[in-house]
Amino acid sequence: MSRYNSNENNLSEISPAIKQGLAVQGPIKKGATLIFIIKYIIFFVFGIFYVIVGLLRPGFFSLGNWSDILTEASIMSFACFGEMIVIAAGGLDLSIGNIAGFAAMVTSVLLSNLGFGLWTSILVGVGIGGLLGLGNGIMVSRLYMNSLVATLGTMFVLVGCLYGLTGGASIHMLPDSFMYLGSGSFLKIPVPIWVMTVVFVLVYLFMERTAHGRYISMIGGNIEACRLSGIHIKNLTLLTFVLCGLLSTFSGILLAARQGLANVDLGERFVLEAFVSAMLGTVIFNGKNVITGTLCGAVFLVSVINGLTLLGAGPQWIYFAQGILLLVAILANYLLKKSIFLIDISNRNQ
Repeated sequence: MSRYNSNENNLSEISPAIKQGLAVQGPIKKGATLIFIIKYIIFFVFGIFYVIVGLLRPGFFSLGNWSDILTEASIMSFACFGEMIVIAAGGLDLSIGNIAGFAAMVTSVLLSNLGFGLWTSILVGVGIGGLLGLGNGIMVSRLYMNSLVATLGTMFVLVGCLYGLTGGASIHMLPDSFMYLGSGSFLKIPVPIWVMTVVFVLVYLFMERTAHGRYISMIGGNIEACRLSGIHIKNLTLLTFVLCGLLSTFSGILLAARQGLANVDLGERFVLEAFVSAMLGTVIFNGKNVITGTLCGAVFLVSVINGLTLLGAGPQWIYFAQGILLLVAILANYLLKKSIFLIDISNRNQ
């Protein structure tokens, strides 16, 4: 009888721990399941879209069409990388498209109207983008302005500068050496893809393999913990906007080279596209490997635009689709963060 009572007492002591473990496992399983659904539903939806477009327009899967898709995604990706770096640090840059357009316009004016050399003109355009990014960074990190307000102001200032510089006219008669950067190929691969590959590797290594890159991601995750850890938040925030300004110029300059002209609204498309690609990339990789995810998001977005165009959709439907994608990506990102939070809290309670 005493042995029976002893076993009963031991079970009564263990049972609360077992109950607590079961209670903790519930949120973990729920969070993990939600992460799995969110991550793979993106691939499922895009897969269904590809099948439908492929059945209705067989040319969608042609090598030439996907070469165009990857080229367009490559041109767009630089602005997306820049926006993702700013978002990783908890900010937003609304002026990214206008910086790209202004850099392209300055480069084109120097080439076409003033007779400057190719690389001199490009370096000036890239340098101006870096200076504009520096201005945004100073306003946000030193003057403590909200990033939305600061970059919105920069956006309208640049719109005025673009119209003042050109009178609203487009810049034509660009040299063949410049247009080769946007429409030429090397070893049968379009030049923009080569440029994107080099920049992607550099940005990936910076964000994933350097202390500064990891600190930038940490700032967006928990700024107070970073401040208590002694991380130089001001300097890193400033750096994100400088990098965003520099990277966006590549998108603008290569787009002007591909079109063979530069106009005042050249970079406006990059604002929405960069946000959508960055949000999609965050969802695809669960907030990790953000640069790789952003590149995948850019390819997905361009392929959707391309597919809708082949189906005969007008620009209103293309903007509608991009808006829906952005809203869905933001919602998925919110649910993803909530799931990760549930798992983290449950692990702490174990």
